Amino acid sequence: MIATKIQLRFSDFDMGGHVHNAAYLNYFESARIGFFISGFGPDWDWKKDGLILKKNTVEYHIPTFIEDEIRVEVSCNHIGSKSFTLTYAVLDAKNNLKAYGESVVVSFDYTQQTTVNIPEKMRVLLAQHLVD
Repeated sequence: MIATKIQLRFSDFDMGGHVHNAAYLNYFESARIGFFISGFGPDWDWKKDGLILKKNTVEYHIPTFIEDEIRVEVSCNHIGSKSFTLTYAVLDAKNNLKAYGESVVVSFDYTQQTTVNIPEKMRVLLAQHLVD
């Protein structure tokens, strides 16, 4: 599991005073970027060994308010030949689960415009964070 601290923005909040449902996808994206940057560093060739999202799901548990400090923990719960599933737990400082989500992600070569098998270095990173 790799955790990313999320900076809440005023624009994340709705009329009810809590984080709007769509903002969680941005939190997942930030955490996903943190997950891969921490594993690969800045020199990964994202055009050749890229990713494309196939599916996102979000399950909301309790609201996030402006005074909350949140982080997103990223793990992997499935590794296929060309795709994998990342899981996200949005937690506050007291470890209350705010939201849970999953992304089905496909390995994609943008230079060839085609899906590809998961690169070995990526497969190793995913396996290190595989949970059941």
